[in-house]
Amino acid sequence: MKYQSLKGLAIATTFAMTIATHALAAPMFDASTLEGHTGPYLVIKNNVNVRDIPASTGEKVVQLPSSDIVTVKGRVKGTQWLAISKKGNNLGYIYASSLTPMIDASLKEPITSNIDLSADNKGVCDYSLTFEGRAIEEETIFVSADYQVTFNCTMDNDQFDFSALVFMSEVPPDLGQKPIYQITLNLPDIATGYEEFLSATALFNQAEEQVIMDAVSLEQFKENTLQDKLPATTPQEALQAALKLQLSSFNKKAWRIIAGEIPNPSELKPQ
Repeated sequence: MKYQSLKGLAIATTFAMTIATHALAAPMFDASTLEGHTGPYLVIKNNVNVRDIPASTGEKVVQLPSSDIVTVKGRVKGTQWLAISKKGNNLGYIYASSLTPMIDASLKEPITSNIDLSADNKGVCDYSLTFEGRAIEEETIFVSADYQVTFNCTMDNDQFDFSALVFMSEVPPDLGQKPIYQITLNLPDIATGYEEFLSATALFNQAEEQVIMDAVSLEQFKENTLQDKLPATTPQEALQAALKLQLSSFNKKAWRIIAGEIPNPSELKPQ
């Protein structure tokens, strides 16, 4: 899927890369001098200079605005300069701190799969994850893909359904250089107080092709020992891995509340 500049958008269902054509001599990149992560990157600073050589002394080729999107061909070995192109045309070199990597986490169709946690005396669930759109915060230069997930589960010979909200950042939350993206599962109906609801986060490390379990919001519902990571190469695989890690991170008490076996803390009246 192609990408589009973020300016002027609120919620987008697709990205289409719209690129201005520059009538400038494009440098030829020597692949043997490049290394590291490649792919779409977001410009996070305004009026960023693109130079014809990987050095601050290079001639300015063009300036790029904040929220523009380029393709990184690689980092020049031994430097912090990234070789970039747009629409297949080489532009030049940008200093790395002006860019952050990004991914396309949209879904053309729902992900349907299952999670079996019966070995831990928890639920066995079929689920369907549906892409709902994108949340774009231009003031903070942040993009996330939003999903709704519904689960149909069996546990302790009982059947039950529940739903949750899922969010996946399409740029690193810290706007850094590492292609690490946050996946959050929210169960707002299981709450212990105002804005204190059950949530779990995992991190998709695209470079290392793995999803790492990160945190559970409410300690009383957190499993003592967490499964730490699962393999994933694409955002779609990362979503599936994250859901398994996140559901397994909830302890038996949390699962009994989800299943309706014991009262939800939000439903209990103060004594």
